[in-house]
Amino acid sequence: MSTRLLNIANTGLNASKKSLEVTSHNISNANTEGYSRQRVHQQSNMPLIKDGLITGSGTRIKSINRVHDKFVEKKLRDSQSNESYYNNRAEQLSRVEDIFNEIDNEGLNQILNNFFNSFRDLANQPENETVRSVVRDKAQLIVKDFRRIAETLNEISKSIDDKIMISVKDANQHIDSIATLNRKIRELEATGDETGDLRDQRDLSVKELSKIIKIHTYQDERGNYNVQSPGIGTLVTAAQSQKLGTYVFGKDESTNGQDGSMEIFWASRSGQQITEKFQGGSLGAVIKVRNNDVKQLKEKLDQTAYEFMNYVNAIHRRGYVNREIQTDVNGNPVSMDNKGPTTGNNFFSAPMKIEGAALNIDLSDAIKSDISNIATALSPNSPGDNRVAIAISKLQHERLMSGGTATLEEDYLKTVGNVGLETGKAKLDAEQSEGLLAQANSIRERISGVSIDEEAANMIKYQHAYEAAAKVMKTANEMFDTVLSIKQ
Repeated sequence: MSTRLLNIANTGLNASKKSLEVTSHNISNANTEGYSRQRVHQQSNMPLIKDGLITGSGTRIKSINRVHDKFVEKKLRDSQSNESYYNNRAEQLSRVEDIFNEIDNEGLNQILNNFFNSFRDLANQPENETVRSVVRDKAQLIVKDFRRIAETLNEISKSIDDKIMISVKDANQHIDSIATLNRKIRELEATGDETGDLRDQRDLSVKELSKIIKIHTYQDERGNYNVQSPGIGTLVTAAQSQKLGTYVFGKDESTNGQDGSMEIFWASRSGQQITEKFQGGSLGAVIKVRNNDVKQLKEKLDQTAYEFMNYVNAIHRRGYVNREIQTDVNGNPVSMDNKGPTTGNNFFSAPMKIEGAALNIDLSDAIKSDISNIATALSPNSPGDNRVAIAISKLQHERLMSGGTATLEEDYLKTVGNVGLETGKAKLDAEQSEGLLAQANSIRERISGVSIDEEAANMIKYQHAYEAAAKVMKTANEMFDTVLSIKQ
């Protein structure tokens, strides 16, 4: 009887010892990111029947499980993906918005107005060389600002290319990690070992991956843990993974029409480009900014530069240079003198096409070389004739853009306003998504986080149980000694 009592006490001793180990493990990981507290599930042993009586046989540890809610984890993962998407979008759009910031410096709109005003001044003093020089300087500022904006937009696209490459590299590491953990979990569970810590590590890798790519996870009918990205496909199936790759494409094959653009494809299927299929996460955000927002801005800027140059050139070509023009035998003005063409000069170098017009805008060689080539007169040898200068200055208020519905200024301000609206919306979405993420984190912590107070209480409870079981063993031992002393 003493032996059975000793065995029963021993089961209590082992159960309490294991419970204390789990409590200690919880306390040690109280501040570990992604850790889920673990709980010991204790169960009484099968009772024994002896001498017609049913008696208990102690206790045993049935399982050690982590406290986990998969729906909360899914909500947390989705919130993480949205927060990463909106924050990255707001960050990149803020960089774009800064290009058009006219608070600290003169922006393109003010520079364009200065240019038209300089032609207005020239109309008042068409022979004044100082005013002519000012007109050329103001035009040079337009060239400089169009190029500045176009070059900065290209730089933003290039920096996003670098970000895409780094994000894909990080995503592949997490994909590998999830597949490896899937294999380890399956191996350990096959032998009956606990895998709570490994599952936490896998959840953490999944959460980190969700910051980069929008994903969802599921277990198939065979129990395999799978990770899938909407629009992309399966990234992980059990211990198998599919990696992503990046490659620099030429202008014709790129998704944003820029030479040297970084594109994404399956590493094992290089012919299948999937750049524009990404949704959510940091990758989805930067790709959308590069392929939509920045691309549309560049197209709009090119259109504005192209239209502006063509309208100014069309009027300027009708004028005559501001110097004495010889006449031929018929009394007609010569079209060429020792300084070049006397009429038909472009003010800006004629753009060949809309694409790249902002980046390639420049003054014509005639205007660069001699300010007397700036035409103000509609007739040759007509001092005081300012009809060309007036016509150019009036372009400022004519509805030339968007199918004749907006002036240059209105069209430009509308473009800048749209950038501001999109940036403001992205910032607002980012703030809201941060709030939702904080809420999801709070819910998870309430369910799966470690409470030091609760663990301390458990520690005392298990310690008392251990001490009580030890006393039972001591009592059993004393009873056994008593029996032995009777025989002596």
